[in-house]
Amino acid sequence: MNKTLKWIGGILGGLAGLLLIAILILGLLPIPEDVPPKPLPGHTGAPDGVITTAPVESNRTLTVNSGESIQAAIDQAKPGDVVEVQPGIYHEALTVSIHNLTLRGVAGANGQWPILDGESKFDNGVFVTASFFTLEQFQIRNYLENGAINQGGYGPVYRDLIIDNPGEYAVFPIASTNVLIERVKASGATDSALYVGQSRDIVVRDSEAFNNVTGIEIENSVNALVENNYVHDNTGGILVFLLPNLNAKDGHDTVLKNNRVENNNTPNFATNGVVQKVPAGTGILIMAADGTEVTGNTITGNNSAGIGVVASNIIFDDVSGFDIPLVPEQTWVHDNTYSNNGTQPAPLLADLGLPGVDVLWDASGWDNRFDDGGVKTFPILPSSAWPEVAKKALWQVLQKLK
Repeated sequence: MNKTLKWIGGILGGLAGLLLIAILILGLLPIPEDVPPKPLPGHTGAPDGVITTAPVESNRTLTVNSGESIQAAIDQAKPGDVVEVQPGIYHEALTVSIHNLTLRGVAGANGQWPILDGESKFDNGVFVTASFFTLEQFQIRNYLENGAINQGGYGPVYRDLIIDNPGEYAVFPIASTNVLIERVKASGATDSALYVGQSRDIVVRDSEAFNNVTGIEIENSVNALVENNYVHDNTGGILVFLLPNLNAKDGHDTVLKNNRVENNNTPNFATNGVVQKVPAGTGILIMAADGTEVTGNTITGNNSAGIGVVASNIIFDDVSGFDIPLVPEQTWVHDNTYSNNGTQPAPLLADLGLPGVDVLWDASGWDNRFDDGGVKTFPILPSSAWPEVAKKALWQVLQKLK
């Protein structure tokens, strides 16, 4: 009997030794570097040479009363001025090219802010090509393309806004630096409600996005903090993407912190763009971006997946001509709370053979870390406690199975 047990123990020990050797071999095999298939130079953030100190030529407050033109007051303003708009409904499409201007709504006796109403005939509510622009305390509704867009600016601020039916984007700073979006309530966007693209040094906080295709999107951007937002009833809740064929080729160091990401199951109603491919039921989706930290979020009721971490080829069929890295690396998911995710995954996941789960990883990027325990996952997820050789070995095995 003892000899038999020793014999069995010897076999098991030998198998364990062989397994350990296999893991070491796999873990020591080289892993291809994530480089763009077609690298090109790029630039992230405001253009070189943009002003980084707010100019002040005046400190007047210009008042616009109901029935008067907001644009006329903007045209009279100088850097450092404030344009205050009294309560009322204004059917205008505003353009701002002057630096260091504040456009502020004044609440009426009932607390309601002035309304910019595009009547579904103007493209943009506010179009800005200047730095140090602040927009606050307005309702914006019924535009064809964007509620408020800022191109190539330094220090844009969007706060205390209610935006409905804005077109593609509610707030849309692009190619900008030092961006702040706070206390914005946005709905009805056919692309993304709160979108920041090709920018750096970004804060999106204390806002609500609902009934959009995507609630919040950080795209081809660097150093973003998305915190304390309520993102619900969109197709996809929060997206962190790196997309090809844009001027900015980088997307890294985004933190998603203390957000409520709930019930993002709205059918996709995008009319164009990559967001048409975002599956309904997506809570948080990280695609190709590096160094994303997801922590302290409450993620519940998203029918496809609470969190997805994927490479570009999950959504794009042909990536051979892409000018960006394709794989998400150094993602860290930890200390989040999950419930009732993945109960009815979208057809896209089913077609790829992927189940509905709390956390989904397509086995791209060996150095991603998943430290949330007791949740539904696919596949086996590497955690911070794993040695590097084990993470690399798992990655090698999963590549063979894909």
